[in-house]
Formats: sequence, structure tokens, C-alpha cells
Amino acid sequence: MGSRLPPKSYDETTLQALERALKDVLQVLKAHEPFRDWDKDADFRRGLAEKLMDLADAGVTDPQEFRIRVLASCDLKPSH
Repeated sequence: MGSRLPPKSYDETTLQALERALKDVLQVLKAHEPFRDWDKDADFRRGLAEKLMDLADAGVTDPQEFRIRVLASCDLKPSH
């Protein structure tokens, strides 16, 4: 079921920050759980995208701030 709200639009700076943060977060998660197939976990990726967009909607535009806030909400296993 799709959202009933109209899609939000983001400026180029925010879009680039979202893209950078997504890559950075996935890199950290892969380091902590290297045997999990993060790229094929559609539910996780959808949830991650929603978290990032919620932060953008709240005014976050810095990739580092996106990364810090998203990773703070993750249950990270010790890296190997």
C-alpha cells in the first residue's frame, strides 16, 4: 500500500547528502555483519530509506549527521 501523502521533493544538496549517507551507513553495517546480505534485504533498505527521509524532512542536510543519527538507532554487532 502506498502513502496517501504527496511525495516530498528535496534540493540537490539534500539528495546528495542522502545518497552519501546511505552508502556510508551500508558500509558500516557490512563491516559489522559481513555475512548478512544487506543489498538484498528489501525490508531493511526500505526502513533505512524511510529513516533518512524522515531526518531530511526534519531539516537534516549534512551526510555526517544522517550517518550518526541512523547508526545510533542500529543494533551494531562488534566488527571483526
